[in-house]
Amino acid sequence: MDTEILAPTVDKSQMPPLHQKRILAFINHFIINSCNFLNDFALKCETKFIDLERKMQKVEAALTIIEAKLASVPDVAETLTTTTAKISPTEAANETAKDTITTVVTDDDTADVVSPQIDNETPEATGVRACEDVRFKKFFKMVQFGVPAEAVKLKMQAEGVEPSILETPNLLLADGVIA
Repeated sequence: MDTEILAPTVDKSQMPPLHQKRILAFINHFIINSCNFLNDFALKCETKFIDLERKMQKVEAALTIIEAKLASVPDVAETLTTTTAKISPTEAANETAKDTITTVVTDDDTADVVSPQIDNETPEATGVRACEDVRFKKFFKMVQFGVPAEAVKLKMQAEGVEPSILETPNLLLADGVIA
């Protein structure tokens, strides 16, 4: 358009050459500005990474404190609580179908565990429930104390444990360990 109109009328061989000092000054200015921009950008990125690292360290420290607090809470299974309950005849009939354990407390404050006889023998599955396994017990405690499940799953992944176990606490593990 405009260049087409000017192109035939301008004889480029008659134009004076550009000053080398001026071109060199423009190139130097461009390089200096580009380097300054890249240095500032790298400094801002590094500052943000350092801030993020500090925040992650704070979260990790808080998680360590929570784990320590959870470890100090005694297990429900380890504490001996004795309760006496009166069972109606209909409830007693229902309980015979289930495998229950009753605690008998004598006068000398000792507890005896008595297992009732079951009419139909059902083969019991061997293994340990996932929520009672030593490897997973702390994760189930974290969920029980209100830690979000997704955060617990991330912690499980970080420790090399399968996070899907958190969804099935009654899963029987053949290689389970009880402390």
